Amino acid sequence: MDIIKQSINYIVQSICMVTFLNLCFSLTAKFGEYDLLAAQIVSTIFVLVLDVTASLLWRWVALNHRDMLPTFYTAVSGFRFLGALLVMFICYLTVENGDMMTFIMVFLLFYILSLIHHSIFFVKVSNRL
Repeated sequence: MDIIKQSINYIVQSICMVTFLNLCFSLTAKFGEYDLLAAQIVSTIFVLVLDVTASLLWRWVALNHRDMLPTFYTAVSGFRFLGALLVMFICYLTVENGDMMTFIMVFLLFYILSLIHHSIFFVKVSNRL
């Protein structure tokens, strides 16, 4: 199995997932007259930064320290969770009270789908290593 190719595939799949989610939310915002742009931007940046970073780190760990992969998966999940808490706290401080629930719903959908993608992808890849 080509680890570098799998790493690139993960990044491409993440970009496609984020693009699809943004399209869905843009259509929802247009037809439902919701203001979701700020939540979309923050969620997109959060997911892409974490997924690209996780992919590049996974590639390095898989190539150089394959025995450390279980620790890597645990650490990525922990940092993703802490990052999500930090983002929601910052948005709680900056977003008006009425818009907070909208932001949380959009952000959590991005977060949960990112977790599902991460879990499915790395279970399949780990079984082939």
